[in-house]
Amino acid sequence: MANIFDLTSLSGKITSAYIVLVISTTVLGIIAISDLLFLGRQLAEGEVVSNLKDEVLEMRRDEKNLFLYSDINALSRADEHAEFAQNILQDNDKTLSSIVNESDPATLVKMVAAYREKLGQWNVTAVSEKETVQEEIRALGHQIYLSVETLSSKERQMLETAVSESRWILLLTILLIVISILIVGRQLKRVVVNPLKQLESRLMPIARGHFKHLQPPSNDREFVTFTDAFNRMLKELEIRQKRMLQSEKLASLGILASGVAHELNNPLSNISSSCQLLLEELTEADPAQLNAWLKQIDSETERGRNIVRTLLDFGSQRVFKKEQLNLLGIINETQIIIGKSLREYAADLSINIPTELVLHADKQRIQQLFINLIQNALHASGQGAHLRISAILTDRSVSMIPEGAEVAGNLNCSTDYDGQFVEILVSDDGPGIPGENLSKIFDPFFTTSEPGRGIGLGLFITQEIVREHDGCIAIASTPGKGTQVIVLFPEKGVNRA
Repeated sequence: MANIFDLTSLSGKITSAYIVLVISTTVLGIIAISDLLFLGRQLAEGEVVSNLKDEVLEMRRDEKNLFLYSDINALSRADEHAEFAQNILQDNDKTLSSIVNESDPATLVKMVAAYREKLGQWNVTAVSEKETVQEEIRALGHQIYLSVETLSSKERQMLETAVSESRWILLLTILLIVISILIVGRQLKRVVVNPLKQLESRLMPIARGHFKHLQPPSNDREFVTFTDAFNRMLKELEIRQKRMLQSEKLASLGILASGVAHELNNPLSNISSSCQLLLEELTEADPAQLNAWLKQIDSETERGRNIVRTLLDFGSQRVFKKEQLNLLGIINETQIIIGKSLREYAADLSINIPTELVLHADKQRIQQLFINLIQNALHASGQGAHLRISAILTDRSVSMIPEGAEVAGNLNCSTDYDGQFVEILVSDDGPGIPGENLSKIFDPFFTTSEPGRGIGLGLFITQEIVREHDGCIAIASTPGKGTQVIVLFPEKGVNRA
């Protein structure tokens, strides 16, 4: 029982608040019931007085019939009603004493007894004295009626007062019950609802993947126990995640090493072959052949250097800085940077981007994204390629991600982010991507280009850039009809809590 009222626990506070509410409601209910019982007693008293008044009125009516119409039977009826009135007075003397003075009911009983006595003398009184007895009976009847009327008036006033007081007591009881409920509800909201809302807000960043230990929203034992258990679980998850990341890093390192070895092996093999031929034919080969072998060595050396440069760019750690960028300006700058490649492929690049469209992003990384996408489209489309870049500000509900598209990124093109998106579309009229290759398109070192045209890191780096900006990227392609790359970025960025 001690723990039930423990105010350091949530259950103790709820139980205490509930008990306080029950006790206050019970007390107020008892007050209301007591008032209703009092009102019932007042009604019972009123009924007694009403019955008494009715008997007195009937008594006076029969008295009038006796004296005015000489109705002999009226005498017995008047006496009968007087007897009933006398019995009511005797049986309810305590009740009537609470309405008037304690002596008044007894006095009224004596008056009724005297009235009955005079009625009994009527038949045996001489004719000469009947008028005197008649006047005495009428006087006593009138006095009895006035006394009963006074009693009835006081009882009616008391009943009206009781009803008025009961009405106010009932209203006050209802008001106090409502106030008690509001006070208890407010306290429960303070100790239960508000901490739960705080807990919910603190859990949201964790749900988004930003692991941060919880602080209990209150000192209640249940919240403290929950947060401790949750933090232990979170710590265990962090340990497991680190182990998983370590395993993934080792696996990625193996893939990277394998890819690098494969990519570097080709130019090194060519360089080795050319060097062997040079050594073997150095004195006998004609200058033109020697020159061709030397050019091949130089070309393969440059190829190896480009592979190493790409890997260095991939592995470098640059400062990530988001800022407000004019998207059309970024595209125009990127077009200048890769202008040589566009000319080599005799490519046509059309741009349809609103001048006022702004993107919250890291400039260097976004430029790298567009360079990768354009170069990838050029390599896939070949000579005379037609490329299109467009962008709009759109709501997620109307963003068109083609069915069957390969999707990557933090948002998976469906997120709790409630704002608008900058939707970027990069498309070409190339041969498209076969269905069996579409699922591998974001894998590192996966490429369908000719040897020496790329090492398969362009789209992998691109989707990493998109992921850094809390966006998503989708690639849809139909063989023979070209390829579409759809990129979605939150308009104002997502807070990293």
